[in-house]
Amino acid sequence: MLEKLEERYKAIAKEVETLTPNASERVKSEIKAFYRELEELGAKVQELQSKLRELAQRYKEKAREWEEGKDAEISAAARMFLQRMRASPVNVLTLIDKGWNLITTGDYEEAIDVLKKAVSLEPDNIRAMSLLGWAYTYADRYDEAFMVYQKVLSMDPDNSMARCNLGYILYKKGIYGEAIEQLSRVIKENRDRSAVLYARYYMGLVYLDREMFSDAVHFFKEALKLGPNLSEAYYYLGVAHKEMGDIESAKKMWEECIGKNPNSQWAKKAKKLLKEVEA
Repeated sequence: MLEKLEERYKAIAKEVETLTPNASERVKSEIKAFYRELEELGAKVQELQSKLRELAQRYKEKAREWEEGKDAEISAAARMFLQRMRASPVNVLTLIDKGWNLITTGDYEEAIDVLKKAVSLEPDNIRAMSLLGWAYTYADRYDEAFMVYQKVLSMDPDNSMARCNLGYILYKKGIYGEAIEQLSRVIKENRDRSAVLYARYYMGLVYLDREMFSDAVHFFKEALKLGPNLSEAYYYLGVAHKEMGDIESAKKMWEECIGKNPNSQWAKKAKKLLKEVEA
């Protein structure tokens, strides 16, 4: 069943990558329908899990009777079973998936509530904590995101994506020196390709803010080497070229941005700037 769901997801993902204006609404409906089906499936799984907990309680009662009878072998098996039952991985995974979907649809505050529940159930779940950090970041709640990522790094110092996101938060708070330090470390250690990609992109943003445009151009280009479909990097690379007075290069980058994903927010911004410079 999971394989079929994965195949369906890949099929929709392929349609998104080759999206055309005529198919836009149909693909959107497919995504919504698939998400609803997954929610219903999650609800059924939780219902079954609840029944299983009741069964575990019955098993616990039986185990207690066995322990009183000093049946050590059966008691050990019962303890192991009950220890596994105390955790609720299905429930936590359901919350994590729901939190991720809320982030992708822009419902950041609701995502925060859901992911906080997941973390309360499994305080050491790095995936849940990392997504909670993302939700806080997208909601512009940088202080809370900062604390989450610091905790992730205290548990997993080699977590490159957490360090990358920490660098981004420092950039947004205007603490450029520390932002550069964190992002440079991610790039130098080169443990996680995605983290390195975004570290380069965020470094470009830092230098763009500091009006060091040639450095910004360098890092945006480095980011695009790893992620040639990163629309926002094309957009800001165009901005950096414009600030340097190279209007033709700026226009070329904005046209690339529009061509990668015509319906994205970055394409809309690029179109606006193109009109301005052409005027």
